[in-house]
Amino acid sequence: MAFTDDDEEEVLPDVVSDYYFYDAEDQPISFAELPVQWSNGERSHDNDIMIYLRGTTDNGLQRLHKQVMAWKYEFSKENPEISVLSKVNNWIKLQKPRKSFESIIRTILITVQCLHFFNRKPNESSKDLRDHLCKVFRAHNRFFV
Repeated sequence: MAFTDDDEEEVLPDVVSDYYFYDAEDQPISFAELPVQWSNGERSHDNDIMIYLRGTTDNGLQRLHKQVMAWKYEFSKENPEISVLSKVNNWIKLQKPRKSFESIIRTILITVQCLHFFNRKPNESSKDLRDHLCKVFRAHNRFFV
């Protein structure tokens, strides 16, 4: 937990839902425009674009608005997890995006699912991948496949 100058507690969120990203011109943008931060702390490239995250935390009770600097994906769990790094070095896990934002990030979410699938099952066929994607996105009431 971090503290503000006024000694008020500021809770740093770790999960966001109903989220979307936008740039300095207030235009929707994918988090994939941010550099990927690898497990060793290095980033894929330098970022000169200011990207902001908006969404809700605490089951929709709190609104979130943070500048973000990088993103990462985690394959060690049953389902892949994507997180973004806020400017104050706090990782925020992405849950379900805002409906109007789904089409902007569709490609990167499918790509991460494919990488996760073949990371766990490298000898599976493309049909197995297609079946997996259909199952995953139907089970999570997702928006594609």
